[in-house]
Amino acid sequence: MRTSATNASVRATRRSCAGLRRLSVGIGGISLGLTADSPDMGLVADSSLEKFLVREARCDMEFTVGWSEDLVRLPRNLLFDSGGLWRAFEGGDGYCFQFTSPRLGSKPYKQAKVSRDFTRGRIELVRHGGGRSHSADPLEYPLDELLWSHRLAQGRGVEVHGCGVVTPDGRGLLLAGHSGAGKSTAARLWLSVPGARVLSDDRIIVSRDGGQLRMYGTPWHGDAGVSEACSFPLDAVFVLAHGNANRLRPLSPATASAELYARSFLPHYSAHAVSFVLSFLDELVSEVPCREFAFVPDQSAVEVLLHEQVSKSHAA
Repeated sequence: MRTSATNASVRATRRSCAGLRRLSVGIGGISLGLTADSPDMGLVADSSLEKFLVREARCDMEFTVGWSEDLVRLPRNLLFDSGGLWRAFEGGDGYCFQFTSPRLGSKPYKQAKVSRDFTRGRIELVRHGGGRSHSADPLEYPLDELLWSHRLAQGRGVEVHGCGVVTPDGRGLLLAGHSGAGKSTAARLWLSVPGARVLSDDRIIVSRDGGQLRMYGTPWHGDAGVSEACSFPLDAVFVLAHGNANRLRPLSPATASAELYARSFLPHYSAHAVSFVLSFLDELVSEVPCREFAFVPDQSAVEVLLHEQVSKSHAA
């Protein structure tokens, strides 16, 4: 999970896109297009998004981006206060996200106004430092993740706190876990396995493509710093737990759904979003085997899951 310290590091190494009037990003089967409408604005993107840049003339979400002299806090219709970087408001035609920073004071430095279906919107940034700044990073975290988690909850899928692994024989495993459960540790272990791939060590998107459940890598990585802009079919889910020995325990569909919901990112203040995600997870756990995996942090844990995949294949 990104922190303020890693945010500073990412900003320092962001991919330079100064002068570009158009940027498009594709994550989890959903694309977002950004178009600058100020002649003196060039769009930049964090280096974490470099793998996810795409070329699309028309995207699933389309946003214009511009400068603003001042952004006033909205007085009413507060939906959610993160207690930190952002707050969400509801308006007659959609939603508004406002962002503050201790470094810049109490007034918002950025806001995103979004339609109710999260297909279009506008991002406005306050120009700081005097003079004429020519570059802007409109998707600076956490706005990028917020837009995707909300768009997914419109009927597309869900973002899960988990590590996505592809075994050497092409099986897609989702290792779901809260912070500290061992996702980054598991990612490092799997990266040492010839032929294995890791899509992300912290955030995975699960959605349907042509009726098939797939897991997608995201740029929102954890301590291992692993992310890939690709997807694979989802074959099994393992809910991680610390253990004195490697142990697999089957989970009932109801328990598995509850465990995944507790590790999902979605707008909990939206009854529609909550209803969709609950229904989506119920379908997921009815189609994909789900187990609890208590494991020890060494290569023996990898061998257990490799053997489990072989056993499943033989049984088939």
